Amino acid sequence: MNARIHHCFNGICFRYTANQILCTFIAAFVCFPAIGRSQSDLPSPGIGLLISAEELPEFRARLEKEPWKSKFSQIKAQADQLVEQWPEMRKRMDGRIETALDLTIEFDAVTKDAETRELIKTLAGTAQGKMCPAAFAYLITGDERYAHVALDVMRTIGRVNRWGWFNWSGVAMPQIHAGMFGRNTAFTLDFIWDSLTEEERQELKELIAEKVVEPYFRLNLHAPAMGLMHLRSKNQGSNVFAGAMIGCLVLGDDYPNAKQWRRSFVQTYHWLITHDIGWAGQGLESGMPGYWSVSMQNLYTAAVCLRNVTGIDLRSHPGFAEATYYPLIHETTVPPVSGFDKPIDPGFAGATGIIAGKPIELPADASGSTWWYDYALHHPESAAAYFVNRSMISITEGGTLNFYNHNAHQSGHSQIIGLLWTHPSVYREQNTGPSALFKTTDRMTMIRSGYGMGHTYMYVNGDVFLSALGEILGTTGGLSWHFKWHGYQKAETGVETEGEELAPSMVVTGSWDDDVMSVINTRSGPSNITYYRPQGHNVVHQNYIRRDRDIIYIRDEPGKDYFIFVDHVSQNEPKWHGWLWQSWNQVYQNNEVNRSAYQLKGDNQVRLLRPNADLQFSFIAPGNLEFEVEDAPGQPKTAYMMDHNLLTLRALAGGYEGVDAKSIEINPDAWTGMGELVESSKTDADANGEIPTKIYRINGRENLVKSQDESLNGFVVNESLRAGLRYRMRMQFSKTDLAVYENLAWRLNFSLLNQNGDVVLDGKSEYQKPSALSMRDPRSFTKTTPWLWTRWVYFDVSKNINVSQIKGALLAGEYSHPPTRIHDDSVLEIGSIEIEPVGVVERKTDETFVAVLHPLKKGTDSPAMVFSQSGGARIGMIKQTEFAQDWIIANAYEPTKFQWGTVVAELAWVRVDDDDVVTHVYLRKAEYLELEGQEILKNAGPLDISIRLTRGGQITSIRASVDGATEMTMFGRTYPLGNGFHVAGENLRFQPDESAASVESNTLKSQETLRDGLAPLIAEIIDERDSILKRNHALGAKVTASGYRDGRFPPSKIIDDKTWELPADGRLDYTQEPLFTTGHGGYGMEKRPLFGHEMESFPFYVRPTYWLLPYGKPGWVQLDLPRERQISLVRVLNTSNAGLNDYATMKFRVQLLDESGTVVDEKHREFGKALDRPFEQAFKYPKHFGRYGATFDGMLEPGIKVPFGDGWQDIEFNSVKAHSVKILIDSFWAIGGGLNEVQIYE
Repeated sequence: MNARIHHCFNGICFRYTANQILCTFIAAFVCFPAIGRSQSDLPSPGIGLLISAEELPEFRARLEKEPWKSKFSQIKAQADQLVEQWPEMRKRMDGRIETALDLTIEFDAVTKDAETRELIKTLAGTAQGKMCPAAFAYLITGDERYAHVALDVMRTIGRVNRWGWFNWSGVAMPQIHAGMFGRNTAFTLDFIWDSLTEEERQELKELIAEKVVEPYFRLNLHAPAMGLMHLRSKNQGSNVFAGAMIGCLVLGDDYPNAKQWRRSFVQTYHWLITHDIGWAGQGLESGMPGYWSVSMQNLYTAAVCLRNVTGIDLRSHPGFAEATYYPLIHETTVPPVSGFDKPIDPGFAGATGIIAGKPIELPADASGSTWWYDYALHHPESAAAYFVNRSMISITEGGTLNFYNHNAHQSGHSQIIGLLWTHPSVYREQNTGPSALFKTTDRMTMIRSGYGMGHTYMYVNGDVFLSALGEILGTTGGLSWHFKWHGYQKAETGVETEGEELAPSMVVTGSWDDDVMSVINTRSGPSNITYYRPQGHNVVHQNYIRRDRDIIYIRDEPGKDYFIFVDHVSQNEPKWHGWLWQSWNQVYQNNEVNRSAYQLKGDNQVRLLRPNADLQFSFIAPGNLEFEVEDAPGQPKTAYMMDHNLLTLRALAGGYEGVDAKSIEINPDAWTGMGELVESSKTDADANGEIPTKIYRINGRENLVKSQDESLNGFVVNESLRAGLRYRMRMQFSKTDLAVYENLAWRLNFSLLNQNGDVVLDGKSEYQKPSALSMRDPRSFTKTTPWLWTRWVYFDVSKNINVSQIKGALLAGEYSHPPTRIHDDSVLEIGSIEIEPVGVVERKTDETFVAVLHPLKKGTDSPAMVFSQSGGARIGMIKQTEFAQDWIIANAYEPTKFQWGTVVAELAWVRVDDDDVVTHVYLRKAEYLELEGQEILKNAGPLDISIRLTRGGQITSIRASVDGATEMTMFGRTYPLGNGFHVAGENLRFQPDESAASVESNTLKSQETLRDGLAPLIAEIIDERDSILKRNHALGAKVTASGYRDGRFPPSKIIDDKTWELPADGRLDYTQEPLFTTGHGGYGMEKRPLFGHEMESFPFYVRPTYWLLPYGKPGWVQLDLPRERQISLVRVLNTSNAGLNDYATMKFRVQLLDESGTVVDEKHREFGKALDRPFEQAFKYPKHFGRYGATFDGMLEPGIKVPFGDGWQDIEFNSVKAHSVKILIDSFWAIGGGLNEVQIYE
């Protein structure tokens, strides 16, 4: 009864069983084959990418319940629509679609025919949106109409030259849409497998290989430069990678070259989830939902498919496991604030907002995609279970679960995996908040008193966010894609050093957490800015001898807790240093209700005033300070404005030395250009404004801007500025109907000239970037303003520079995102410019800042503090009650006495309780401690220590952190302590602290899980390593080489017997230095160097098991055996640099040498295979695009062999007597050659 019967409709042939025909007649063309059929009669997936045959019955039963029933009905409706519409749609495509260059027609500049373009657009939408749903409907119902139409759509798109390539400045490669087409076709084949003949299955496999897998393998997976940094990294790269890898799993190892492809895919896949995701998701672009979610979803979908097909289970890899903490680390204790144009509602009781971390974006609503559900299901103890219940699951009034599902570029299968991966067991009626109050990676840190409105929360990733007591007390507020000041110190919280524009990224080097305090130790390091990294940011930390920051959180209830910031800066030349803090200060649309102010409370104390709460800054060091206030751009969520919504506090070390110098006023009549001198017609001014009488007015776009870098208005005044002085300046202005978006509306650059007319100081810089010698429109996206003054801008006139003339050049924003722009009715009015001397600033090579930050409730008195100096040390005492005190002692490098004893340490914190008893001591870089006449501790090594004492002065517990090793003496007894954390009780018996969080590696549990997940792959690798059942004589050889890249990649690695480039033991090493690789070049046809000063860095957590040559050099490696052997086989295994694919050997020679070093035999070999089919798709129209740019010479060319993934090369010899084996690397891929392993057999 189930014999197949062919039927043609409108020229398209479908196959039906007799059973279906009967059903069709009875049901008037509406057929639900699942009804009344047994599970054994229904289809099963052929490969099991997303679901296995064994799992289907339970899943089909779930589809009988809500919300899955309704969701499946939506999928089936798409399938029904395709069945109905496809025959007519299909007829129109014959003879047209074959001429198109690409299935993604918007990136096809060759196809000109409008009807063809529209047909291709419709076809692509069908393939992405309805083909896979139809296939899934067949899998669930067994209705073969769905299978046949899905098959025909897949065959039809196969007639188009290529699928979803982008032309990045002429570099044509598969990209985002290629990943979507790849996943949809792979899932479609899997779902309709049972409806296909064996010939049809092979036909579709061939289609996926040609259109999906091979192009990505050949053109993307191993392309350096922009191929690496753009096309197989972050959201775009992970998208197309996931499609290609899943497609490769469909092919199976029996398909020609598929095993080679799979090996290389899996190696690179591990690279991506380890290094591209990074630790706790910190390596990706921000955005939930957004690009962060796109990367995570694609990589997790690939993980599920990899596990289901091969047994290699990386779903619990630290890349995913730690990434579940990403929203937790970024979860604030204030509501989502959106535009933040009004104060926070103190009575808010909902889910708090989540920030993006670099740059820091204001708190917003956040949600995720379907991978969260699957992870929470399999790891109910994880942070994923908390997040999905917090942000992604709700219950309708009728009691039905509602699962939110962000698409995350899963077009065509988002709803399907949403059905497969949602399960009622992940719902929690009571979603108890996490217990973790502290977590850190090597880059970002969360410190908090709790979760929810009112608690204290600090986020640190170089820059700082602070919310407490229902208020945002510190933030930047820059958006990832358009914040032009990202990476500049003037827009971040940190220490500013004279002449250093950029804020170095910070690396967490140590951490400490207990019930009294949380501590992180950080230092400047290579950049971790993901997108639009400022030039030089990766090496700016090298400008400092020392630049580090410790942050200590002293725990208590909100309003009584506080932070200690300890900053050390050292350079070779004397410079001034300023401690910066950023606060939100809404000025957009002339806002007056959500403002900030810094209020001076004493010589070294300032209070930040915000609507709901305040923040007190108390500086213990340095002893002398001057406070300056500026502003900087701050972007609400989501608005790419450049209005100066940040208010910056600068605590300038050393203060000012007063001088007698004159102030300067530049009046409107000094201006010349396209404006006119008139009387002011405006009668309004802001709170700090005045209404000038004479003004310089500029009307209309043509008088303001032609080119953004060309000034049409300016002034020249003969005024002197004294050498060596610090000045400040501001300008009075108003404007009418003048606003730009994603840009500054206007900018005034100053040039300072000497008596010869030479420019000695210049404010020029890229228009949107900061400069100390410029003033900017602080309300660029605000169309009309009253009369107001810009904030003061501070600048220095260097020693030995005499200024006799000041020039001003006004620039205006040529570009603005439509519809906002400078137009004919725009008006800028300029009043006076004031320049005032403030004094001479102190310049030093070394500076220390110790700042105490108290979040305070409104109306609360500032904390009582007493400051003093003892030798070179600074001492601060916080008076908590009449008797209770906290003492903070900084820079006590010599014995420093205070009320309770003597200390030698870089920092000491001592707590005295209400009974006038010392109960707790914390020492950073401790050397000596004496309390009330009793010597407690002596130490000469790298030690941080916390000591708790009873009211009787007895020690109850000790916790020590050692960086390396030390011998510590306590009460006359010496205790040797190794690297790491140690704890002891009152008996002073030290033992390792197993509970301590490490910034060195993933946890032992994580290592075990990762080891188990990789076990099937490692077993396969070991089998191939040990396939020769003889003694490998290479293991006893002496290895030398012409050179090696650095100490991590010595030539001895080629005989370490570790033939994997994965963490086979499950351990990720977070202490390794970053790995530098090719930069972003390669766009266009010109040649860009692959190594040199333009190289970029990735975090590198896998311990190398392979040898690499220096950049760009051929070389050799030689194995000298203990004695001569009759060599018959040399086996050589290539490297991929752990999947980064920027290093590999191509052509090489194997020489056998006798004891004198004479070559007695030699064989030439080459790794890899030539895979040229993708070039046919790339060069379909060679006049349009016929070759790749010169950056990819020797790589992206037909005939070149790809040297990755093809396993061992066996080089046979005729039993030649030899003492040494020498391998000469004659050519290499991208930036260098190397080898993983060499074996030698008799």
